[in-house]
Amino acid sequence: MSRRKHNRQKAIQKAAARGDSAAQRPAPVKPGNLQRRMDSIYEAGSGRGGSGDRLTSMQPAGYIFAPSTARLWYQANGFAQNIIDAPADDATRKWINLRTNADAELNISRLLMNRMEDDLAVRERLRELLRMPRMYDQGGFMFYGIEAELPQTPDQLSQPMPGMIRRLEWLNVFGPDYAQAMPNNNYDPVSRQWHRFNYYVQGRTVHHSRVEWLVNNYMREEGTGVSTLKTILDAIKGQDTALWSVTHMLFEMSVKVFSSPSVDNDSPAKIAEFLEHMKAVVSAIGAVALGQGEGLSRIGTAADRGGLKEAFDFLFENLAGLAKMPKSRLMGQSQGVITAGQFDMIGYFNSVEELQENKLRKIINKIIRLLVHETTGEVYQKLGGKVERLDWEFDFKPLWTLDPAAQADVDLKRAQRDQIDITSGVISPPEARRRRPEYKDLEDFSTWEGQSLDFTPPEPPPLADPNAAAANAVNLTAPAASTATLAATP
Repeated sequence: MSRRKHNRQKAIQKAAARGDSAAQRPAPVKPGNLQRRMDSIYEAGSGRGGSGDRLTSMQPAGYIFAPSTARLWYQANGFAQNIIDAPADDATRKWINLRTNADAELNISRLLMNRMEDDLAVRERLRELLRMPRMYDQGGFMFYGIEAELPQTPDQLSQPMPGMIRRLEWLNVFGPDYAQAMPNNNYDPVSRQWHRFNYYVQGRTVHHSRVEWLVNNYMREEGTGVSTLKTILDAIKGQDTALWSVTHMLFEMSVKVFSSPSVDNDSPAKIAEFLEHMKAVVSAIGAVALGQGEGLSRIGTAADRGGLKEAFDFLFENLAGLAKMPKSRLMGQSQGVITAGQFDMIGYFNSVEELQENKLRKIINKIIRLLVHETTGEVYQKLGGKVERLDWEFDFKPLWTLDPAAQADVDLKRAQRDQIDITSGVISPPEARRRRPEYKDLEDFSTWEGQSLDFTPPEPPPLADPNAAAANAVNLTAPAASTATLAATP
C-alpha cells in the first residue's frame, strides 16, 4: 500500500472515531473517470432496474380484436357472457317513467309507451346496443328506419333526417361487420369539425342523424375503441385454465396404481381386462385382495394439499376488478334488493345509472321526439298537429331498493330529522316534502298540475261561394267596359 493511501485511510479512521459524517463520503472522483450512480432503484442481485430486468422489456401488445374472435370468446365462456350482458340487462330491466303535459286530457305518455314497447321494442333494441361496445372494439350501431314524404333512397340516406316524418318504422341494431365509423379528414383540434365521423352501412353513406354509434374508450389516433371483452381477456384465460386444471384434478383423484410381477408377463389385452374388473370393485368402501409382491396405491394431487380456493379467489377478484363488477353479479346473481352494507353492489348500480344517463337518455329523447312528429301517428293526430306545445320528461326507474328492515330504519331517521327541523323552524313542511326522494316525481312535474292546453285541431277555412266569386268577377270587368263605351261616344 502506498504511503498516500495509507495516510488517507488513517485519516478516515480518525474521523470516524470522532463521529465526523465526512468519513462516510466516498473519495472524490478524478476528472475523466466513470462513476456508477447508486441513487436509482437498482438491485445487482436480482437485476431489477437494470438492463437484465425482464419487466423493462415488457411492452404492450397492440393487436386487432376481430369481431369473429370476440363472438367465439363470448360463446365459449359463461363468465364472458355475464360480463357483457349484465350491465345491458340491468340498464334496461326497470325501464322508464314517462309523463307529458297532455296526460290529463289525452294520455299522450301511454300512447308513446305503447309505441315504444309494442311496435318498436325500444327496450330490447337498446339492450342489444349496450352489449355491442362491451363485445366489439369498433362498438355497435342502431339505425332509424323512417317513412317520409320522399322515398329513402341511398341519396336520401346521406342527407339529414327530415324534421317531420310520416312514421318511425323500425330500429335495427348491428355490429361492425355491417357498418363503419370513419373519422373525417379534419386533423385540426381547434376546428368545429374535429372528432366528427362519417358513417357507412354496407358501403352506403348514412348521415349521422339517422344512426347511433356506441363505442368504449375510442382512440382517434388508433382508429378503434377498447371493448370490455378485450380488457378482461387475460383474466378470462386464467379462469378458464384454472377450471380446466381442476377438472382434470378431479379425474385424477380417483387414479389407482396397481403393481404386480405378472404385469410384465401378461398381454396388454389381459391387463386391460383385469383393470376394468378392478375398477368395477374398487370404491371408497371396497376391498381388494393382493398376492405376494403386488401393491395398490393412490396418487395424490394438488387438490389434496389445499390452496385451490385461494387461487380461485385471486382469479375472480382480478376478473371482477377488470370488469368493474362485484363477484356476486359476476356469478350471475341479480340483486334488486340489497342491504345497506353492500357497498360493492351499490357502486355497481351507480355505474349502471351513469350508463343510463350518459348513453341512453339522449337516444330515448330522440325516439320520443320522432314519435311525436309522426304525421300519420296517433300522437300527432291527438295533438291536432300542435306538437310544439307538447312537453315531456322521463326518468329511469330505480335499479335497487334496500331490504325492508334497512329501509324502515332509514325512513325512521328521516322522519325524526324532518320533525326536528320543522319544530325548530329550520324548514317548512313543503320544504321537508321536497327533500324526500319518494316525492321527487311529484315535485318535478308540479308545474304541469292543473295545466290545460288547447290541442284542438284548427278549423278549416270556409269554402268560397261560387256566386259571390262570379259577381266579383263581373264587378271587376264592368268599369273597364263602361270606360270603353264612354270613350266611343262623340
